[in-house]
Amino acid sequence: MASERAAALADDFAAANAEVVSFAQACTDPQWDAVVPGEGWTVGVLVHHVAESYVLSSRWLRTMARGAPVIDTGSDLDEANAEHARRAAGVTRTEVLSLLDENGTRLEAELRALTEEELDRTAAFGPAGGHELPTAQLAAVAARHPREHVAHARAALDGLLGS
Repeated sequence: MASERAAALADDFAAANAEVVSFAQACTDPQWDAVVPGEGWTVGVLVHHVAESYVLSSRWLRTMARGAPVIDTGSDLDEANAEHARRAAGVTRTEVLSLLDENGTRLEAELRALTEEELDRTAAFGPAGGHELPTAQLAAVAARHPREHVAHARAALDGLLGS
């Protein structure tokens, strides 16, 4: 049976995803194409990265909830992110909003379905150097990751408007 803790994690993620959607909808075309310092990606590519990351987060959560290790490494993620930036260079806002909805809905449902036992289950997490983490710790990142990226994008756009 799903837990109250899982429901809270899912609610927090849903709120974070709604923040990303609102941000993306509010961007002007020049803002969508602006490069985010420190990220090296345009706002559009960055938001697309967030939307696609929900698929990876889902896979990792399912894996850890079973108690299996996540074998991806930090280097694997760096390579995947570089490939993503090339592939998503011309991404449209409509495409990104659709992915945020589709992938976000799926990840929220997966978070909501986690049981207390699954949240407490630990497994090696490759991107953290193989350290053992509880699934609940990874589940909390589902909301933190998009918020951090959007905060970087907002700061970059605020800098552009202030210049």
